[in-house]
Amino acid sequence: MSSWAYSNTLVVVDLNEQKEIFCMQRPFRLKNWCLPCCLQKLIIFYPNGCLIGVIEQKWSLIRTAFRIRSEDGDIVMRVRGPFFTCSCRGDVVFQIDTLQGQKTAEIRKQWPGSLPDDENAQAIFDAEVCGIVFEIPLSVHEKLLILGAAFLIVSRIFILII
Repeated sequence: MSSWAYSNTLVVVDLNEQKEIFCMQRPFRLKNWCLPCCLQKLIIFYPNGCLIGVIEQKWSLIRTAFRIRSEDGDIVMRVRGPFFTCSCRGDVVFQIDTLQGQKTAEIRKQWPGSLPDDENAQAIFDAEVCGIVFEIPLSVHEKLLILGAAFLIVSRIFILII
């Protein structure tokens, strides 16, 4: 069964200087995990239209995977998700590696059951808690691409299973 994945544009603005920093755009696509023609994509660019890079979902029946491409179209990083993205046992981790296999970062979705108990636990229960851990020093471009991957993962994977 398919549903529509509406196109989104996220513009990040520096409020102090009142200027646009970068923009993330997700084109209109169908949401259907088993058809290769329905793969999701996120494009990141500067306000002047200069491309920073693209995050593309890779087709797989086994696990969630994405490719991170530079402005030249070259694959610079891979994102590998778990076999099951719905977990009540703990966090769901998406590992980001270079093409040589070096771990650069991870995107971690925390489930409410794995958060510490406190008086705000009920308020957090319905919230999305997603974080990025950078393992090695990266350029601003690479960090923006990983941030874009996090947005695409949250909008593609976790919104579908709620």
